Amino acid sequence: MFIPTPMAAGPLPPALLSGTEINVQRTRRRLLPGAGIMVPAVLVLACAGPVLAQQASPVRAWDSTFSLPAYVEEPPNPNPPFDFFQPRRVNYPYTIRDRLTDRREPRDWRALYLENEFLRCVVLPDVGGHLYSCTDKVNGQEMFYANPSLKLTQIGYRGAWAAFGVEFNFPVSHNWMSTSPVDFALARNADSSASAWVANIDRVTGMQWRVELRLRPGRAVLEQHTTLYNRSDFRHRFYWWTNAAVEAWDDSRIIYPMQYTASHGFRDIDTWPVDSRGTDNSVVGNHTFGPVSRFSHGSREGYMAVYHPRTRSGVVHYSSPTDLPAKKIWSWGSDQNGLNWRKALSDNESAYVEIQAGLFRNQETYGFLEPQESVRFSEYWIPIRELGGVTRANPDAVIRVWRSLRSLHYVLNVTRPLPNATLELRFGAEEFLAPSAPAALLPGTQIQGTIDGVPSDVPYTVTLRDAQGRVVLQHTEGVYDFTPADQIQLGPRDQYRTPPADQRTEGDWVELGDQQERDGLLLEATATYEEGLRRFPMSIALTRAAGRLSVILKRYDDGGRYLTAALERVSNDYESSYYLGRVLEGRDDPPGARLAWERSQSYGTFRPASLLGLAAIASKDGDTGRALELLRQITSVSSDAVRPGAIEVALLRTSGRIDSARAQLAKWNEVDPTNSFLRYEATLLGTSDPALWQHLAADPERILEIAVDYMRFGLYQDALALLEREYPSGPGVVSEPGMPHPDNYPLIGYYRAFCREALGQDGSSDRAHASRSPTTYVFPNRHETITVLAQALERNPDDATAQFLMGSLDLSAGMADRALARWEEARRRASNIPVLHRNMGYAVLYAGGPPERAAELFSEGRKVDPLNDDVYFGLDQTLQRMGRSAGERADSLLTFPEPMLRPARLVYHLARVLADAQRFDESEALFRMRFFPSEEGGTDVREVYLEVVLARPLAMAKEGRCADVRRQLRQLGEPDSRLTFTLEGIDSLLARERPAELRGQITALCP
Repeated sequence: MFIPTPMAAGPLPPALLSGTEINVQRTRRRLLPGAGIMVPAVLVLACAGPVLAQQASPVRAWDSTFSLPAYVEEPPNPNPPFDFFQPRRVNYPYTIRDRLTDRREPRDWRALYLENEFLRCVVLPDVGGHLYSCTDKVNGQEMFYANPSLKLTQIGYRGAWAAFGVEFNFPVSHNWMSTSPVDFALARNADSSASAWVANIDRVTGMQWRVELRLRPGRAVLEQHTTLYNRSDFRHRFYWWTNAAVEAWDDSRIIYPMQYTASHGFRDIDTWPVDSRGTDNSVVGNHTFGPVSRFSHGSREGYMAVYHPRTRSGVVHYSSPTDLPAKKIWSWGSDQNGLNWRKALSDNESAYVEIQAGLFRNQETYGFLEPQESVRFSEYWIPIRELGGVTRANPDAVIRVWRSLRSLHYVLNVTRPLPNATLELRFGAEEFLAPSAPAALLPGTQIQGTIDGVPSDVPYTVTLRDAQGRVVLQHTEGVYDFTPADQIQLGPRDQYRTPPADQRTEGDWVELGDQQERDGLLLEATATYEEGLRRFPMSIALTRAAGRLSVILKRYDDGGRYLTAALERVSNDYESSYYLGRVLEGRDDPPGARLAWERSQSYGTFRPASLLGLAAIASKDGDTGRALELLRQITSVSSDAVRPGAIEVALLRTSGRIDSARAQLAKWNEVDPTNSFLRYEATLLGTSDPALWQHLAADPERILEIAVDYMRFGLYQDALALLEREYPSGPGVVSEPGMPHPDNYPLIGYYRAFCREALGQDGSSDRAHASRSPTTYVFPNRHETITVLAQALERNPDDATAQFLMGSLDLSAGMADRALARWEEARRRASNIPVLHRNMGYAVLYAGGPPERAAELFSEGRKVDPLNDDVYFGLDQTLQRMGRSAGERADSLLTFPEPMLRPARLVYHLARVLADAQRFDESEALFRMRFFPSEEGGTDVREVYLEVVLARPLAMAKEGRCADVRRQLRQLGEPDSRLTFTLEGIDSLLARERPAELRGQITALCP
């Protein structure tokens, strides 16, 4: 037998990292001549027993603050980002946060702390719920990228984004709330573990992501348990990617058990770690050809890691391939552009790589979550020390094994105490090394050894077993769960192309619309289904799809027509029946909705959502017992159905069953301790929760999220109490930039009036208050808001605010004509509503209306909304369509009243128009003494500047002034102290497409 040698955490000789022999205490064995087994010497593992005998302390969990400087963000763009105007980036009803600055300020963030014997982790709920840091207490190293400041750039889905820690991405990457406050909670669990919870219900889909980060006593691993829950009433697209930023240096190694990688869009397959170009991409310093962004391909292995020779530490991520099968590696690269991004994203020019895990094979692939459907999975983050690399890893242990001549070396980390563990080595099918004597293995120590005289041509198998003989970790040399090489097609992949419209089959139209829905292009998908039906009018699949999507888009009239037609053909089409029920509920037709949902609840996908609708009808009818029975049918088969569970608590409370309500509240709080509805219910059951009111005050939509569920179940008094409450303000209310307070949020007032009148009270004063409230950053999106605003307009058709907000609802569904009609009514009554003219002008343009009408609206908008840059963009676009000169367009753009307040994108556009007008001095002057935020995949200020500068010699070349041209070109790229973005040179950008094209034109005229 043999016993491995434990090594306390500390430096190992550099030789270990290179795989050569080292002079440290280790286990040695020799292979006896003629023997079938290896007979080792025996070493004793000292002092392990007493440590194991100590009881692990409970995990500490507390909330406090965390000091971290951050860059100031100005109030967000006031213009609603309707899909109708910009379909490729679905953000409505969120604001666009593109008003970034270069001003850094100290800031104390709310923070959740978890700490056990081995790890100390910090979670920042005010920045998307990021896990900011997790420190390995054994060696003091950070597992992740703890950026010393939050430096914002335009990378996120809405704009503002910062690089640090672990980001949770659902249902899109760099998601809508990545730098915004989210729901959060701390939990101390019965097993002495503790959890930090972060979650969010997004406003685009109404779906929720929920992450529990858990530390257990005596374990050196951070657990991450995620639930994705479609709590809404509609199907929505989604994906999930956990995105961990890990600080890196040139010698950091990326350790992914894979032989092949795929590109974005699955356009090509390449080899790993050495790619077809001959670059070893596992070494960060080799990333000299631009960013590295590759997805694992042909591997079912569950782990990935980054190891840093410079700190002799690293991090391992593990998730079962049945949970999160996809992996990605991202690096900005270490070429000049990558170095620029290090400066843009940090104050210390530090580098990081991203290790990412997802549900689907790449970030162009989305799935659908049906209403009340959920997905659960787990991930594990493991600090590693002194290993030099990783050969095999799982949540219990990480091992590195390597050969040198006739010796075999191993180093092992474990994440939990393993009393009486054994290590077994086997060579081939016959030769084996007798198991070690039982030994106590502990987190925080390195177990290492060397076996001499091993066969070089026989693969080894190493097995770590616990005291009961169960396998903890096992690895056979060279054996990984890879797709066979002969099944891998290297190189470019053929891309599917949808046939031309006149060649498409019925299935092609269905497939195209479905893919557009997956891509979030709902208005395009609607047009696809409609055109498909024009060509295949009897298609059930197209009729059902058009009906379902019409309902999701709040086009109830169209949805009812399509779905009724589908059910006339297939009476047991449960999807059509479910969505028709939703139409009828929206039309206030409970008997019709009940009939539809009684059909769709029979079985299958739509049963839970149908039961929820039926429970709402029963509750409104006063049959609480029946409503509770229906809700329990949902929760009995779905432990994640928090929304029905929360309603169950409310119905038990309102029916006087207080003890049962408290019991169910406790049950569902364990499932989702972040849930604001449950927290509010707890206050109604006697619990004091002052922090809840600050949390709700920080985002009025959180209040509406609770209120609409009470309203759907007829609990108007509970909704009204929430809506009429006075909410706090001040430092304790932490909101994202630009968020209105509930007191000044018109939708709160309109909903309050609706609830009052449902209770037989007078809502006129609430509507009057709502009508006077500002509409800046108020972007209505909820289905329930249609009924609420319709009532407001029925009571007072002259309410310009209600007309304006109803118009926004209409355009969010792509109904431009209806929106314009509403907005014209609002304009006639109150022409000073911010963004109204911008909305109307663009709606006219994008709906194909006369440009003269758009020009009139934009021109009027300059007077009403003089600092709204979209008004100037819109007017310029209109003038261009009308054939106006570049000079006239430039003069129009120059009427923006505050030159230093021009957003960067307006500066870029104006500079190009001035260059087109050959007003070169004015154009170049725009770039001086200004800050331009970095934008991934967007406009680069250096490239725009080069375009503008090259416009002058191009004009000279056209005039034949070649001597002047050459003088201008010699000065090109020289640093200008007034232009900070030129100080490190911009020569490398001359090869980009547009500058290269302009230089080519100049050279052709002046060789």
